[in-house]
Amino acid sequence: MNYKLKDQFVRLTKKERLYQLDIPIVGLTGGIATGKSTVSSFFKKEGFNIINADSLVHNIYKKKESVDFIQKNFPKALKNGSIDFKYLRKIFFEDKKNQELIENFIYKNLESAFLEETKNLSDLIIYDVPLLFEKDLKDKFDVVICVYCPEEIQIKRLMERDQTEKELAKKIIQSQVNIEKKKQLSDFIIDNEKSPEITFLEFNKIKDHLFIN
Repeated sequence: MNYKLKDQFVRLTKKERLYQLDIPIVGLTGGIATGKSTVSSFFKKEGFNIINADSLVHNIYKKKESVDFIQKNFPKALKNGSIDFKYLRKIFFEDKKNQELIENFIYKNLESAFLEETKNLSDLIIYDVPLLFEKDLKDKFDVVICVYCPEEIQIKRLMERDQTEKELAKKIIQSQVNIEKKKQLSDFIIDNEKSPEITFLEFNKIKDHLFIN
C-alpha cells in the first residue's frame, strides 16, 4: 500500500530537505524508551517506507573501518575483535569528549548509509530518528511526529528494558533534549504513556490526518 503525504503537509522543496531528498520525509522521534519503536512498527505494518536511524548506525558499526576506529580510540571496548556495545555505551555517556568523538565518526558515515537505503523508494519516507532535535534537524523534515511519555515513565521503562541502574538511566535520558521540549517543538504528538491499544488509536488518528493512499 503506497501512502502519500497530503499536499497541505508537503512543506519543503528538495533543496530544503534532509540530504536533498526529492520525496517528502516525515521525522518520527521521541526520547529513549518513550515507545518510538512501537509506533514505528505500526507504520511498518501499514506498509509505510520506514528508515531506522539506529539500524543504520548498527550497520555502520559492522564495517571494518568502525572496528578500526574503536580499536584506535577505545581499545577496551573490543572483545575478541568485536565491539562490546554495553561497555561502549557506558563510556559514551560518562565522558562528553568520548560522546563527541563517537558521534562525529558515526554522523560522517550516516548520509551515505541513509541514501543507500532510500535510493529505490518513492512517494514518502518515515525516518525513525531519536536525535532529530539534538542534531537540529527539525527544519529538514516536512512533518515531525513525537512519540511521548513523561520522563518518570521513560526512566522506569529504560531500567526494565535494558537492565540499567537508575543513575545511568537518568544520565542517558538527561543527555537528550527534554521530552517535554520535544513535545512542544513537534508538529504532532502520539502519547504512549498508556497501553499499546490506546497508542494504536492515536497512531490511526494521525495516519488518517496526514496521509492518503
